[in-house]
Parts: sequence; C-alpha cells; structure tokens
Amino acid sequence: MIHWRAISPARSNKSEKMNFTLHVRNFGPVSDAKISLKPLTIFVGPNNSGKSYIAMLVHSIVSAYGEFYGPPYRSVTHRDWDEQIDYVINEIKELDLKNDKTPIPNSIIDHIVKSCFETVFNELSTQLKRNFASKLKDLMQINKTSFNIDLHSSEQIIVSCEEDDLTVDQFPKLKMKAVVDKKEKQRNRVVVKIDDSDNISCTIPLKYNKYAIFELSEQLHATISERIGRNIPQRSHYLPAARSGILQGHRAITTSIIRNAPYAGIEGTQIPPLSGVVADFLLMIISPRARKREFYDHAVNLESEILNGSIKIYREKSKLPEIKYKFLDHEIPLHRTSSTVSELAPFVLYLKHIVSRGNLLIVEEPEAHLHPSNQLILARHIAKLIRAGLNILVTTHSAFLLEQLSLLLQAGKADPKTRETMGLNEDEYLTEDEVSPYLFAQIATGDHVAELIECSGKDGISQEEFVKIQETLYNQTIRVEQNIS
Repeated sequence: MIHWRAISPARSNKSEKMNFTLHVRNFGPVSDAKISLKPLTIFVGPNNSGKSYIAMLVHSIVSAYGEFYGPPYRSVTHRDWDEQIDYVINEIKELDLKNDKTPIPNSIIDHIVKSCFETVFNELSTQLKRNFASKLKDLMQINKTSFNIDLHSSEQIIVSCEEDDLTVDQFPKLKMKAVVDKKEKQRNRVVVKIDDSDNISCTIPLKYNKYAIFELSEQLHATISERIGRNIPQRSHYLPAARSGILQGHRAITTSIIRNAPYAGIEGTQIPPLSGVVADFLLMIISPRARKREFYDHAVNLESEILNGSIKIYREKSKLPEIKYKFLDHEIPLHRTSSTVSELAPFVLYLKHIVSRGNLLIVEEPEAHLHPSNQLILARHIAKLIRAGLNILVTTHSAFLLEQLSLLLQAGKADPKTRETMGLNEDEYLTEDEVSPYLFAQIATGDHVAELIECSGKDGISQEEFVKIQETLYNQTIRVEQNIS
C-alpha cells in the first residue's frame, strides 16, 4: 500500500481572506441560519440564542479542513485512503501517453474529489464530538431527528446527521481539466496543466515511470484539495466566554485532573468532561508558546492603550507556567488583577504567541468587563487586525461595540484625510466586503434563527437595524424580569 502525504503548496498563502457560506438547519437551538463568513463576522443577540453553537460549528469545520490539508502535513495511513490512492494510480497507468497532450479523465478527478470530501467530513464528525464534548445526535434541535449543513466555498456540499452518523448527501463536481503536455518541458520534466485559465500547473519526470505516476497522483490530490478548501482559513482558534475564569483557575483545574488520573482505572474516578475549545484553551495555558507571532506588535499596542501594562508568561522548572500582569515594574498574578485585565489577557496572549495571518480567531464576548471607551478602542484594533490579514468572528451582546464597528465601516468609504479628521488612523477602517453581521432572534420557545443585519459603507448599520437589535436584546430582559416576578 502507498501512503499519501498531503501536500498543498497553494494553501500556504496565509493572507487569503475568509469567504464561504454556511447554511445550517436544526442545529442546537437554531432552526435556520444562513451565514456568509467574511474576514469579520459578527454574531449579536441575547443569551441562549445559538451564537456559540454556530461559532463552534464554524470552528469545527475550519479545523476539519485544516487537519487534513493544512500544515504541518500529516500522513494519512488508514486502509480506506490507501485504497483510494491505489485506485487513482492504477487509473493513471491505463492512460495512453502516445499523444503530445493526454487529458486526464473526469472519472479520476471526480474520484479524488469524493475521497477528499469523505476524509474531511470524517474529520468534521470527530471535531464536532470533541468540541461540543457530545454525541452528534445530542446536537440536534429538540424534537428534531436530524440536522443539516450546506457548505459553499469553491463548491457546494450538503451534509446531514441522523442518529449519530454524519453523512455527505451531495458531493460537488469540480469543473477542472488536467492535461499531460509532453511538448512543454521544464528541466527534463513534462508539464501537467490543470485549468489553463487559472494558470495552475505541476511537473513530473519526463520518463513516465512508477515514480512519475505516484508524483502525478500526489500533485492531482494537492491541487484538488486546494481547490476544495479555497477561501477557508488554514487554522481556527477559539477563545471561549469562560476564558478569564479558566485562566485564573488553571492551576487548580490541572492539579485536580492530574491528582485523580491514577484512580481512574482503579476506583472508577471520572474526570469531568471539557469541551474541545476549553481543553485547547487550557492546553495553551499550561504549555504556552514563547515565539513571537505576526500580531505581537498589535498586542503590545492593545496592552498599552487599554491595560496600561503587559501580560507576561513566567516559566519555572518543574512548575506550571504562570501568567502575570506587569504594571509599573510590579508582577501581579491574574487573580489579583481587575476583570478587564483578566478578560483581555487571553486575547493578548493569542495575538502574541498563537495566531498567524490567514487564521480564524473566534472570540466570544470580547467586550466583557470593558468600559464603553475601551470597547471603542477594541473595535479599532479589530479593524487593524482585519487590515493585517487576520480573520475574526465575534459573538456579542453589545450594541455599543456594534455601533463602533458600524462607524469604522463608514470610515472605509472615506478618504485618508477624512478618516484623520474623524480621529482614526490610516488602518482603522472596514470595507463592505469584509463585514458580515447577523442577529440571532427567537421565533418560538427554544427556536432561533440568524438574520442578516443590513449594512453598507455609506450608512454603516442603519438605525432601523439598530432598533431591531435593541428590541431583540430588550425582549430577553423583559422575559427575565417577568419570570422573576
């Protein structure tokens, strides 16, 4: 059996902007949500309206694609995949290469497409179970027997879940053409042209031997997988709403897990389940990275403008790392800092050491414990990060944060001089094609939908839309007060 190692050179462009559409039905508390994911996607709405459910679904989808296609490249060694590769290689061996140009049959392209998608959505099943710490059937809306996901990036694919199985209902057929061109040579290698219009090509050895057949198969898989994952970020990182508490109590959490682990097989001690996003966040804390990433300077500027200090990771041998707030030459443990510092610290650390250009960063309630003036500063930094090539998805209850992002959207239509008179720096703006805001609203008890918030560069978010947002948020307050009464 031949084991194929996924290679995808075209996906190394980290600055590519996120752009894909997701249509979800009967998932968690959400009966219907059609969402276009852009460089800045905003979910606004009351508690328990499904914002986090859809955000974690997006995280799971991006992670599934990233696990299979993105670096670090990993070997795929299971038997089914070996059989898929062997099939392609055997089909290529049957090609008649006597002519100068030999087309590669559509049957081979379609077979590769199907095998790639099957592998991706096997991974999606794993990611969903892990990130929600739940069986798939428990993610269905109450009283429903299935949920459906339509994903449209470069091509559309439809996935459904019944019982506890995720199945692909519709595979796309890529309109791709591949030709082995024996006339065109590059250093003793013939050229395989894939879609002349896209100017994508790869080369294989001139002598069409066993190695050349394997290399051609690998190049076809790499190119097709790139096309499938186009406009989907390479990696996704998730900052959960409970991050400040986890950050402050991570020593107690990890100590408890380690202390009880030896008894798990003896006394039936159970370690409480953690969702995948919380586990990943906890793992980052106990094994943080020291390397400075591309957004390190952005994080430093954010610290100076809001925190008036800096977030540092301190490591001692044989001890868990400790995260402290450095202020006026004093090192203060996070549990003794203000809620603003402890809430913003994870965001700062991710920018410093975790995220890279082209990644997706999902942040639940970034405005939590921030004064309105600091929310304004945060909104400007979000715009700067979008300008610098980071994709961001935020869930929020704050109409104030949304208003500031609306202003930055209007600033995108203004010239640099006008932005300066508005008190904005040259990179503090957003454009229409970068922003995608959605309101999660209740239509019945336990049933919510996601509605697109109309916005434009000329008017930002209209007053009519803000009235709708305020009503949705206010109605929840009224229901809570009525229940208390």
